[in-house]
Amino acid sequence: PAPRTMLAAFAVTATALALVAPASGPARSVARSSRTRPAVAGLFDGVKDAFGGDNKPTVAGDRVTPFDRWLGLDKGLEAVEVQAEGESVTYVDPSDTANYLTAFLAKPMGIAFVENEGGCGGIYVDDVLGSGSAASASPALARRDQLVAVDTTLVLGAEFDAALGAIQTSPGEVTRLIFFRGPTSFLYGPTKASEEWYQENLL
Repeated sequence: PAPRTMLAAFAVTATALALVAPASGPARSVARSSRTRPAVAGLFDGVKDAFGGDNKPTVAGDRVTPFDRWLGLDKGLEAVEVQAEGESVTYVDPSDTANYLTAFLAKPMGIAFVENEGGCGGIYVDDVLGSGSAASASPALARRDQLVAVDTTLVLGAEFDAALGAIQTSPGEVTRLIFFRGPTSFLYGPTKASEEWYQENLL
């Protein structure tokens, strides 16, 4: 199912939440054939020479055709894909308090949250609106910040409605939100911190 988006622009006495549909589509991938193609000679050699120079454009992965491969237009695409696969991600330790930030926000907050994909649960910041207390928060919130706690309640991995409900029902004039700033794979993967660690260090 597609991830849901919730606008956390809660009033102090609010009892309803507004649902915003995400504008995202399924990612597409291209399967490349490893079969050896026969050499093409004869009538179309001049066509290949005309279009196969060094300045030929890179064709988008979802638009590569056999004719593009014959002209060699898919080679640039393959080089880009290999480079992307080789890029490394800097490790961010979820057991280091320096990688978390705390914001004390009044309602309405003006934060759009999105549910994580992949079945790990939890929500993250998709956008900070111009209106609401989050717009002037210090430290400033950023897109992809992962919400891990509301006041003293750990919402790490919580279902979408439960995480937002913790904000909605917070009783104080201001609500303490704790965020993790780093890749989701570290927060929810094999390196994730234990619930005891959160209780002892953040809550």
